[in-house]
Amino acid sequence: MKVGLEQGIRMLYIPSSQDEQRFDRDAGIAIGPILFIIAVLGILAAAIAAGSGSFTTNATSEGNRAKAAALVDIGQTLRIGFDRIMSNGIDISDIRIDPDSTSQPEDLFSPIGGGISPPSTTMGADPTTDEWHFPLIAIPRLGTGAGSRVAMLRVQKGVCDEINSRIVGLAQIDINDLNRTRVSLGDITSQEQFAMDATDAWPLKLRGKQMGCVRLDDSNNVPEGYYFFQVLSIQ
Repeated sequence: MKVGLEQGIRMLYIPSSQDEQRFDRDAGIAIGPILFIIAVLGILAAAIAAGSGSFTTNATSEGNRAKAAALVDIGQTLRIGFDRIMSNGIDISDIRIDPDSTSQPEDLFSPIGGGISPPSTTMGADPTTDEWHFPLIAIPRLGTGAGSRVAMLRVQKGVCDEINSRIVGLAQIDINDLNRTRVSLGDITSQEQFAMDATDAWPLKLRGKQMGCVRLDDSNNVPEGYYFFQVLSIQ
């Protein structure tokens, strides 16, 4: 009986927790990277779903700022070229603005003239068709009725707003008013010596400004839209 009792006790023996098999220390660690990947996929899905949301808006705004800054640099370079020719004693009316004329002292794009290259059109509203124009315009509060030589390029509305807001310093309410103002001029593709009179049409907030952006309408030989302008010379 005693032997049978001892055998029964051994059969009923339950191992303690020290006898149980333990998991490895790194068990379960793989779930961390999985959760991280799931989180990243969720962010990407949200970005794709945003489509025309904040991501696109920010990219567009940055693009407008970059184009506005590039146009300012181009405008200042053109102005420097004009000043260089005039410093050599050449009259404003004798300065020739023609990408094909690059050999004479009066040529804006000549090494011995303005010393600059023709401006790029990549900042235009349609780079494949838009061109720089150099009309003579009598801008109110800027020089005499003889007019100022002005460089102009059609741009997107967002670029126009960026130029007027950050460069000219117009408040948003002024920009809205400006964009509703349609300036009617003559043929801005012409470089005639007779100035187009913009006394009544030029927006009040841009009168006397040597750089900015206006909305053109009913102008000959060019599409209507928003045009960056840089005054190159004042008479």
